[in-house]
Amino acid sequence: MLKTLLFFCALPILLGANADRYAILKSIEWGFLEFLRDGVKPGYLKEAIQHFQLPHFFRDEEFDRPDYGLMSLITDEETCTLCGILVNVIIEERKLGLGREQLAGEVAAICIDFGIENERVCKGAIDLNVDIIIHIADKHKDLDGKRICAILLQSNGCSANSTDLEWSVDLPSGYTSKKNRSKSEESLKILQLSDLHYDPLYTPGKSNECGEPLCCQNDQETGDVEAGTACGYWSDYKAADVPEYLFDEVLRQAQTSNPDYVYFTGDIVSHRVWSTTQIDNTRDIKLVYQKLKDAFDVPIYPVVGNHEPHPINQYCFTEDESSYSTSWVYELVIEEFPNLPPEAKETILLGGFYTVSPREGFRVIVLNNNIAYTANWWLIDSSYDPYEQLAWLVKTLKEAEDNNESVHILSHIPSGNGAVLKVWSREYNRIVERFANTITGQFNGHTHRDQFMVHYNTSQPEQVINVAWNGASITTFDNANPSFKVYSTDSSTLELLDAEEWTFNLTKANLNPEASPEWYKLYSFKDAFGVDNLGPDEIGNLLVRMTKDHSLINNYHVFRSRNADPSVAVECDSKCQKKYLCEISVSEVGDRSHCERLEELYDQNN
Repeated sequence: MLKTLLFFCALPILLGANADRYAILKSIEWGFLEFLRDGVKPGYLKEAIQHFQLPHFFRDEEFDRPDYGLMSLITDEETCTLCGILVNVIIEERKLGLGREQLAGEVAAICIDFGIENERVCKGAIDLNVDIIIHIADKHKDLDGKRICAILLQSNGCSANSTDLEWSVDLPSGYTSKKNRSKSEESLKILQLSDLHYDPLYTPGKSNECGEPLCCQNDQETGDVEAGTACGYWSDYKAADVPEYLFDEVLRQAQTSNPDYVYFTGDIVSHRVWSTTQIDNTRDIKLVYQKLKDAFDVPIYPVVGNHEPHPINQYCFTEDESSYSTSWVYELVIEEFPNLPPEAKETILLGGFYTVSPREGFRVIVLNNNIAYTANWWLIDSSYDPYEQLAWLVKTLKEAEDNNESVHILSHIPSGNGAVLKVWSREYNRIVERFANTITGQFNGHTHRDQFMVHYNTSQPEQVINVAWNGASITTFDNANPSFKVYSTDSSTLELLDAEEWTFNLTKANLNPEASPEWYKLYSFKDAFGVDNLGPDEIGNLLVRMTKDHSLINNYHVFRSRNADPSVAVECDSKCQKKYLCEISVSEVGDRSHCERLEELYDQNN
């Protein structure tokens, strides 16, 4: 009682212009404790919350925007402290017997009070996720905010001493030798399509400044053409996804590349994250898979994305959780691609991963690394090698090594993305290093950016040993032009020779909606960056050249968003250029050693 009285006496000082932010955080904690005790939120709590507003906090893509200022408003330490306070309140309320509807209401109120999203989005998203949260909280009586925040906000540096956040997979001894296989005069073409985010509710003329995670929806307000807030016909740069006719146009143009194989690296469902249903997701997934099969009479290898399940991100991989099972997503893959071999169907049903051998000496491995996405609640339940997928990956790569096969690995999320669980990212990198000469290509998506990411040799830190290529995105979400990529590979070694990016200018296309967009080849990687091929040695040398010749980084800046008007209008200064060097060189979450070395080289040459 004395502590509370002293707090009230000091409140005018605490909330003044020079307020001690730690003291305000403590006032938030005390306010919620009073709420738990009395059932009424004290008046000072609302005022204190205003000092820690978190607008659009969970919109990952917005962190890529140059004008995004949230991180200057609240520090990582404050974020972790605040997360712990709020999560512990929710857990305590559940222990006190709060029911499902009341708990959902309280979590939604927190979302609204802290300005994370508007009321419709907060209530919708919480209602979709609250049952999983309650289930996990009831199952783990000792669960606390520190563990949950350590996973959910790993990118903010939150941590916890949880034993299952530290594990390793067994690797066979030795190291893959270089393939003793003659290069071919012939090449194969691989088409990569990624991150469609098909939006059946897309409506031209609706507002592109809707204040929600996804705009241009049929139930949102109409935009103003003269003010530039009306969504275009083909799509829009501002928080918009893909109407069906744009996907048809992409497929029409992609067919002209005459690929030998198609890699689809995931994310079919739109960003309308507050109102998904299993029925709607199923409908959209089936439609997209069917269009892919109709467009290409060649093998298609689908990867599941983090948007496919309902609710999004939630891949349940623990036992005896049948009511939360995401097996329906995996069953859809098998239903729509019945020609996959029986052994592939078996692992797809287990966890959405599989392997196939399209031709002698060539193996494709498809992973479901969405299970390691920190927004997946089931990691709170258990994080130890979900589905034992990495152990399976080691076994499969060892068999490929023994059979002298070249391997392409497909996954949705890049391993260096900050939202991949650190321990999973680290163990995956150990596997890549061990089998670096068996793996001749990696392909991923998720970021909606045309990127590449390198893996280094731990014993020779300056040596690049493998490269992962991002397929960019079909969606324009956000500030990007629609695109697809075509890779040339040696038909014998399956090593990558070149990559081409195809796109069109969205602004120009929307000015003439009656006509098909004017597609063009944005670049050939070999020509744009002056490399002989896309092998690790060439890419390693390119990174060093980028630290000296900054025009190469400016090329990367333009290609990254496919020459999109809003993105290229922003100059890429030295801070931006060094950020890109780090983006390319961090393949293991938390390991910035290669990034720091390249930054130092950049500064020496600036």
